[in-house]
Amino acid sequence: MTRTRRAPKAPPPVKKQVQPLMKSLEARFEGQDDPAHRLQRRWPEIAGEKLAKLCEPVRLIKGRAGSSQGGALEIRVAGAYAPLIQHQAGPLVDRINLFLGGKPVDRLRIIQGPLTVAPRKVPPPKPAPLSAAEDLALQQQLGDVGDDKVRAALLKLGRSVMRHQKLRSP
Repeated sequence: MTRTRRAPKAPPPVKKQVQPLMKSLEARFEGQDDPAHRLQRRWPEIAGEKLAKLCEPVRLIKGRAGSSQGGALEIRVAGAYAPLIQHQAGPLVDRINLFLGGKPVDRLRIIQGPLTVAPRKVPPPKPAPLSAAEDLALQQQLGDVGDDKVRAALLKLGRSVMRHQKLRSP
């Protein structure tokens, strides 16, 4: 009696091999054509830097079919800034409609709550170092100080003050 070899295993289904790649692509590109997603990405440009720090778009609520009324944009507002956003609602709706094209938004629906994205803090510019002439002038002014430790501390303080004055002056 002769034995035959086992048949090789069938290859795994294509779905099993491609599924991780598809999930990563979906996560990356999900909702790219969605107007609410486009608003969220470009919100600082649409609302302006100051208003974008105070509020964010949440979702776009479409108007009823057959109704002449447009939809509403739901906006989450940080803290007690809701009256400020409400005051700016007219121009903000105009800018939103200009961005989206047409007139998909008629009104804003304001919800108070914490923003999901923390505002990005811009680090202050680093002061430029002093020129050799400025540093020499500072050292000459401190030449009368007798104690070396005090002179070193005053020199460090003077350099810091002069660098920060350079930042403030145009």
